[in-house]
Amino acid sequence: MKVEEFIERLSFKCYWNKDLTCKSNTHFCNICEHQPPDDEKPNGKNMPVTIEWEVDFYSNGKFPLCPSCGEMPYSTERCVFCGQKFIQDEEIAEYNKPPQTVKMDCIMCGGKNTLVGVRTNCNGHFHGTCEKCGCRVVE
Repeated sequence: MKVEEFIERLSFKCYWNKDLTCKSNTHFCNICEHQPPDDEKPNGKNMPVTIEWEVDFYSNGKFPLCPSCGEMPYSTERCVFCGQKFIQDEEIAEYNKPPQTVKMDCIMCGGKNTLVGVRTNCNGHFHGTCEKCGCRVVE
């Protein structure tokens, strides 16, 4: 199989115009040039609503869902698919906080507090690098 045939098999139809193939090869393209303005989307002119949160059982975290269309909105201000605006409450402010820097003991070299990285807010995963041996950890 040629590389071009393989790439064409992986291509998805454009979310906004089903007659076109998405150039970025993603199923839901929120930066597509065919995307209509937010106010012209189905829920674009509706009043803001409270965002829903779905529990992620695999990582004990949570992620946002649009209550109007049921899709992951990819923004905490407005859904990229239906245009629904969201009320900015404390839960969204907590979700949008930058991750905290964490120091841990390195599991490879045994260095004390040499493993420096961040623990994400949404799922609690740790990503870091040891300052002593250069070991990278994704937990």
